[in-house]
Amino acid sequence: MFRLIIHISFVFLFLQNTFGQVRTIRPVKTHPRYTKLAFGGGLTRSVLFLSRNVKDNNDAIGYHGSVLYGGSKLLRGSLEYTYYRKINIEPTWYNIKASTIEFNIHIMTKFKKSKTYFYPLVGLSYNSFSGYFTGKDDFQNLHDKYQKNQIAVTKWIGVNVGAGFEKYFIKRASVYGEYKMRVGNSQEKQINIMDVCFSIGVRGYLRVPSIYKLVSTTKSRYPFESKEPED
Repeated sequence: MFRLIIHISFVFLFLQNTFGQVRTIRPVKTHPRYTKLAFGGGLTRSVLFLSRNVKDNNDAIGYHGSVLYGGSKLLRGSLEYTYYRKINIEPTWYNIKASTIEFNIHIMTKFKKSKTYFYPLVGLSYNSFSGYFTGKDDFQNLHDKYQKNQIAVTKWIGVNVGAGFEKYFIKRASVYGEYKMRVGNSQEKQINIMDVCFSIGVRGYLRVPSIYKLVSTTKSRYPFESKEPED
């Protein structure tokens, strides 16, 4: 009986020691050492100011430039500028000048077995609209805010929402198309869609250090991926 108790105690201690050493190994977080820097240019077609530009087929054509950083993972950022050619909204507005500065975040999704990407986007824009205000056919009653037969300037901040696609045609170059709506505060002090635009163009890419590599040290606690990002 005494020997049986010793054997049972030995087995119990062995099992306790064995299972006590079992640990759950969590996957190590990795970060890319390199990412992408892109420069793009193209054309944009926009209504400029939806509540004012009510004429059909009167969209403005603009020249679009952009700088993008990231894309080796899920997200990338873009800084963009668009300058539009002059248009008229007769008989109320003449010699309209407009421009947009914006920052957007792209959420990247790649199609399988293809060098084509789709990305929803969201961001902020700073928009400028100026023109010669005649006051004629002023259905918005803007004469309460602007003097007639004077240059009037409107600046507003918008929230961008939209989507885009991108197709690589050589290793470090692509064509893209984007659709955006800009939501902002209208003259009636209401949140409305202020602008709708579509852009097309080309982008060229460079391979640059990622933000993780730039801020890391030799004793970084975040290991890097050995595999470089795909083009």
